[in-house]
Amino acid sequence: MANLDKINDIIDSVLQSGVQRVDDALYELDSTMQAGNQNASPSYVLSQIEKASSNAMEFATAFNNFIADGPNSTHAELIKAINIFAGAIADVCSNSKGLTRLATDEKSSDTLLNGTRQSAQAAVKFFRGLQSFRLEGMDPIQKTDVVINSNNDVQMNLQKLNKFVETFAPGAGKLAGKGDLGDIMDQELSKAADAIAAAVQRLAKLKNKPRDGYSTYELKVHDSILDAAMAVTNAIAQLIKAATVTQQEIVQAGRGSSSRQAFYKKNNRWTEGLISAAKAVASSTNTLIETADGVLSNRNSPEHLIVASNDVAASTAQLVAASRVKAGFMSKSQENLESASKAVGAACRALVRQVQSMIKDRQQDEEQVDYSKLGAHEFKVREMEQQVEIKQLENALAAARHRLGEMRKISYQED
Repeated sequence: MANLDKINDIIDSVLQSGVQRVDDALYELDSTMQAGNQNASPSYVLSQIEKASSNAMEFATAFNNFIADGPNSTHAELIKAINIFAGAIADVCSNSKGLTRLATDEKSSDTLLNGTRQSAQAAVKFFRGLQSFRLEGMDPIQKTDVVINSNNDVQMNLQKLNKFVETFAPGAGKLAGKGDLGDIMDQELSKAADAIAAAVQRLAKLKNKPRDGYSTYELKVHDSILDAAMAVTNAIAQLIKAATVTQQEIVQAGRGSSSRQAFYKKNNRWTEGLISAAKAVASSTNTLIETADGVLSNRNSPEHLIVASNDVAASTAQLVAASRVKAGFMSKSQENLESASKAVGAACRALVRQVQSMIKDRQQDEEQVDYSKLGAHEFKVREMEQQVEIKQLENALAAARHRLGEMRKISYQED
């Protein structure tokens, strides 16, 4: 009996730490100092909600096993389930808050936050309701009923939140009706690998293009950009290989006795998020190569290449995040995938540095004005002209950011 009391004290302490974790997430959800995950996409948030729902079920099962086994129970699984469930709810809070940037109006944003808050509060209630002093005096059947009812409350709130998040991406869920999700997943990863291979070949052709008419300096700039772009594509090729291995490991570990197809169908939100991320990597890589070609041919400005490079880094981060949702603890393949992602990020930063150096050299070549030689009136006129130009650029920047925000809302709906 004393041993059971000791175990109960440990479980109570872990349940309270779960409450604290979710409470912290709720504080950040309502805090104006926290913006949430600003890279969260609707498909990624849907996969996080799916994960939280699954983790709640696992926690409920682990606690019911703990009730049934009493002093003989292995509480390690229950402690693990509590921590994973609390972390999953905290992730839902952070990502849902980041998704409010895509809301079309304040009402939509408030509805999303309220749905997230209610889900998190249901999780807190779940944890608190299972502390030993609240279950004292109940028989095992009554205790099990408390677990079942609390889990149902969490599931209902997560389903409501899921339904509302779907409005941010009307295309979500449509892949499930297009055949075997496992086959679609394999096809998209294969397409991504083919796209990267084609990008490498195109870069090699660009490197071998005739260079007549270019100065030594221009040739040096071109080579540095092509080398940096080649480093990016080689790093992405390794990333796709690592993603394929990680995905196979996740399916093998998670499917149990069920089929591969059944695993993908059960976790369709995660699968769709991974498919979307693989498409984004292939698309952004193609754009990068086209942009590099355009810069070398003077069709695009160097700034185009910086934007394209940043897009590649963002899409690879999306792929890693989508995979991490289901990756096992201390997974070597997930670790390799994250290392590959870091290599892509480093290669993208190197490319951006090359382009920024090119822009800096170009600016230095522009005419320099000695302002110390200007008369007082002319100096004042020039100063006002610069202030006007800055104001015009600020207004243009604000308008461009607004247009970009509106375009991103549409792009997520069409994915």
